[in-house]
Amino acid sequence: MRKLHITAALILMLGLVLLTAACQPEEEEEFDQGALVAVDKYINEMTEALSDETLRADLKGWVRDYYEDDLPLYYDEERREWLKEHKEELGRVRQKHLNGGFPTDEEISEWQVVVVRGDTEWMLEGEEVIIALRQLDRLYEEITGTIDMIIGSEGELDMQQSERVLALLDGIDPAVEEIRSVLFR
Repeated sequence: MRKLHITAALILMLGLVLLTAACQPEEEEEFDQGALVAVDKYINEMTEALSDETLRADLKGWVRDYYEDDLPLYYDEERREWLKEHKEELGRVRQKHLNGGFPTDEEISEWQVVVVRGDTEWMLEGEEVIIALRQLDRLYEEITGTIDMIIGSEGELDMQQSERVLALLDGIDPAVEEIRSVLFR
């Protein structure tokens, strides 16, 4: 009988220990706010640089008066130099932010953060941020690739290239808006 009481007491103590352990608050992983700030600053600065009005004007180029609809596009030497400067500036912005302390995709994918901006509050999911960063990369590559195409053709575009530039110009605002919507609702 005494063994039964000791066994019951041991089982009860073990149950209390397990219950106490289960009731302890879980240690929350610390969220690296600096990583979120780094992503926020990069998206903000790069989208502003990619949608800059002078970049757009320089991508539009000088147009020829004697072609219907001012096509194909033409870029004189001065305009090509300005485009090179835009490309260099975009590269500087990218290097400034992506060097060093920028979080990895693995880190970002684990994010589930409540973000508050003004009166708006939402749950920021890391996967959404990764998608926005990839879209930003594609837009950067498309713009810098277009600049390379213009410079490589010495400013003399054909109709297909001109249409590519015009399509890019039409797509910048919607792309920037979609990218920024992840962090700036």
